[in-house]
Amino acid sequence: MTMYKPIARASEVRAVRLYEIIVERIKNMIMEGKLKTGDRLPSERELAEMFQVSRVPVREALKILEFMEILQHVPGDGIYLKSIGIDDLLSKIDFMFETSTDIISDLFEAREALELKSVELATIRHTETDLEAMGKCIEDMEQDINRGGEGIKAATCFHTTICKASKNKVIARINDLLHNLTEISRSKTMEISGSAPVALGYHKQIFEMIKNNNVQGARNAMKDHLENAKQATQRNK
Repeated sequence: MTMYKPIARASEVRAVRLYEIIVERIKNMIMEGKLKTGDRLPSERELAEMFQVSRVPVREALKILEFMEILQHVPGDGIYLKSIGIDDLLSKIDFMFETSTDIISDLFEAREALELKSVELATIRHTETDLEAMGKCIEDMEQDINRGGEGIKAATCFHTTICKASKNKVIARINDLLHNLTEISRSKTMEISGSAPVALGYHKQIFEMIKNNNVQGARNAMKDHLENAKQATQRNK
């Protein structure tokens, strides 16, 4: 599709991040009528090839647009443009650019508040089924990393399973609502060389603490994990 032109790195990338360029490109396609309500976008892999970038910034851009309810992901089918007015589109995109510098930092603060409490409760309230689910997430993450992947979906699975194991319905619901944004923060961390194995190591520590019913140990391991991820992301700005 000719409207998905390669991103000219030298002229475009110095001032802004790649995912911001992709968001801006999709916004312009909507405004120019090249993308219409109900249109199916190319896949993540196809967009990466068309824009001549890695899949990481494409994934970030799509998740931001999905979070803002501009795009809709239909499992097993694809990504579609939802019905949205131009004024609403502009306000949402402008908000994203205004907050893009700070939103990841704000998100880590929100994750700390949510996940430290959820891991405390999960350590106390978990069942054997919860432990099996956490172990499976860790196993999937390790396998993905060994295949050269980043383990993002399995990492999200692990944290989500902890929230569910807290047996607190409000915590689980808030985690669901933040799902897309937390995956963005993880993808920004995991794209940094060597970060995925480090995250996996923290996950294993957290898991052992939960299994051993060590509330303070689980809390400390989670806090260290989030702080390490936050610092890695800040160093990569």
